[in-house]
Amino acid sequence: MERGGGGAHWLVRGDRVGLAAPEREEFVERWIDYNDPRLSMLTAFPTSRSAVGAPLKPPVAREHREALWNAVCARLILAFDLRAVEDGRFLGEAGLSGIDWPRASADIAVCIFDPVERARGYGTEAVLLLLAYGFDALGLARMVIRYLSVNAAVVRATERAGAAVGARLVGIEREAEWAFGGRRDRMVMECVREDFPPHPATAHLRSG
Repeated sequence: MERGGGGAHWLVRGDRVGLAAPEREEFVERWIDYNDPRLSMLTAFPTSRSAVGAPLKPPVAREHREALWNAVCARLILAFDLRAVEDGRFLGEAGLSGIDWPRASADIAVCIFDPVERARGYGTEAVLLLLAYGFDALGLARMVIRYLSVNAAVVRATERAGAAVGARLVGIEREAEWAFGGRRDRMVMECVREDFPPHPATAHLRSG
C-alpha cells in the first residue's frame, strides 16, 4: 500500500483521484453527512443495503455507520475513501458491494460529498479506478453501477465513463427508488472484464 499526499494510504490512484483505505473514526463520523437528504438521494449507495439490511436514508445514526464499518471489517463490502492525488484531500466515498462467487460480480458506487467538487471529472475517474481494481486486483468478471435517471449530471458522467470502458446500459428499473419527492427510475449499466481496456493504474496487479 502506497502512502501519498495528505497521508493517504493509496490502494490505487489515477491522474487526479485515488482510492485510499478509510480510517475508522473518519468513516464513522460521516453519519452526519448522510443526514443531508440531497446527498442520500444522489448516492443511492448500495453498500448500506447489504450491510445493515436496508438502505441508509435519513435519519441516519452513528450506530448505522458503525454497523457499516463492521461489515467493511468483515469483508462483506469494500469501502474506499476517494481523495485528490495532489494533496490527499477527501472528496467522497466509493464502494464495492454484493460481491458474489463464483459469479464474480459486484455493484459499484461513487459519492462526491461537496457540491463544489462535483462536475469536475472526479467521479468519472473514480468509476474507472473501481472497475480497474475490481477486475485486476479482485478478479471480478462483471460489475454494475445503478444510478437515478432524474439526476442529469450523474447520467452524463456515467455515460461518459461507460463509453470509455465498453460498458452498456442493460436495463431500467422503473420507479425503483424514492428520491427528490417521487418514485424515480433507476438505470443499470454493466461492464464485463473482456470489454474493459487495461488501465495503467492497476498494471502491477494484472496477471498474465
